[in-house]
Amino acid sequence: MVTVNGEPQAQAAGQDILTFLQARQAPIDNLVVELNGTIIHRPEYEQTLIKPDDKLELISFVGGGR
Repeated sequence: MVTVNGEPQAQAAGQDILTFLQARQAPIDNLVVELNGTIIHRPEYEQTLIKPDDKLELISFVGGGR
């Protein structure tokens, strides 16, 4: 089972990262993806397959401040 931000996600395995993010309607432009402790760069999303037992962390950046 794939873990995404600490939550099990059965449907994620077998997809590439880009397809997975698009299905979640994730804000790709403001997102950092870490796969098993390694940051995956945007040009690699389509070539990187999510495998069973992978751990994904999706980190969004939000603008703000004073």
